[in-house]
Amino acid sequence: MDLHKITNAAGDGKTPERATHTVDLTTCKKCHLCAGICPAGIIRADDEARFLADRIHLCIRCGQCMAACPTRSIFIEGLSYDKDFFPLPRREESWQRVFLDLISTRRSIRKFQDRPVPRDLLEKIVQAVTFAPPGFTPLTVELTVVNNRELIKSAVPLMAEMYDMLLKMQDNPESRAMLEKMVGKDTYQVLSEHVLPLMRARMPALKAGSEDTIARGAPCMILFHEPVHNEDVFIALAYALLAAHSLGLGACAIGLIPPTINRNPELKKMFKVPAGNMVSASMILGYPKYKYSRGIRRSPAGLTWIE
Repeated sequence: MDLHKITNAAGDGKTPERATHTVDLTTCKKCHLCAGICPAGIIRADDEARFLADRIHLCIRCGQCMAACPTRSIFIEGLSYDKDFFPLPRREESWQRVFLDLISTRRSIRKFQDRPVPRDLLEKIVQAVTFAPPGFTPLTVELTVVNNRELIKSAVPLMAEMYDMLLKMQDNPESRAMLEKMVGKDTYQVLSEHVLPLMRARMPALKAGSEDTIARGAPCMILFHEPVHNEDVFIALAYALLAAHSLGLGACAIGLIPPTINRNPELKKMFKVPAGNMVSASMILGYPKYKYSRGIRRSPAGLTWIE
């Protein structure tokens, strides 16, 4: 690489040792893909590509320019072609059919075989999560992968305690009003109409240890947590659910689990969730106990076309 033929952020042709964003003009083919694809508009490509010095601070380090460059001529501080990128497979027309088959055959699985899940499959699910697009880089979602049925089983009674407390609060008019004020009207409606009736019916069996309505007897669980909640966690969860299905596993997102861990330091410690993190989502997974013969048709609650 000829450093004297690399433009720095100012575009003055000086060597880039102190520049954070550079273009190697000895290999650049002037295709202008980098300028066209940059979401922050910090690259200008007229006669040659260069970074605009007054816009460098707008870079979110998404890697789009480096991913698009056919000659590996773009360099962003903190990103490496060898470490942070990989070659894409050739896109085939059959991908559309494969994708539709994948999403149409996925079901939420709540009954599992008594069979351990190999670690290499769980590692592939983690890898799939890394492909989930963040709103802003870097990906802030952290994972705790629990491949230990006995640990999950021992946590269920502690999780049930919170719902038992909520049931007692709902039975008392004064504490019920306090609960609604504490969680908000919308969340309380979900609790009172869906969650608590289920837990009321199942609580005796939960306390007796004869039923696991929370973790559903799953051999594995993945917790998604982060210092500050954002929507990225649900994108990551969706990728994980689809990855599990593609690997022959069954999985289900479980909303009952996160609030119990967030409110119980002992559970946080059991699952090694950092003290400053909040669990925003969780999924249980394992080998499905039953097979489905058909899919379920659903329609959106509303659909508006504007053409």
